[in-house]
Amino acid sequence: MTVTLINRSGRCLALNLPHRFVCTEEACMCVPPRDPRGRAVCRSITLPAGHATTALPEAVLAAPEVLAAARRGDLEVHKKEPKPPAEPARSPKSGSRDKRTRRKRGGSR
Repeated sequence: MTVTLINRSGRCLALNLPHRFVCTEEACMCVPPRDPRGRAVCRSITLPAGHATTALPEAVLAAPEVLAAARRGDLEVHKKEPKPPAEPARSPKSGSRDKRTRRKRGGSR
């Protein structure tokens, strides 16, 4: 499931995504270089007033700042299920005509 966050506060929002709330063993959203002590450096989202950020993992909803902003009404949250994989296209039958032949303008009939 993907999440879209929309800033409805009328001012710029900066939301921290702490490692212990947002990251899992399978996926870590932290900034790649860790600090000198080896600790994860959390990622953040900056949203100007009225703007949205899309295609975020559902784990961002566990961040305390995201939860608080959503409760206050400053942040609108939309969840979207991923689209199922498309079925492969079937090839047309050999005897069928998909395209019509066109004559050029001014050509003889």
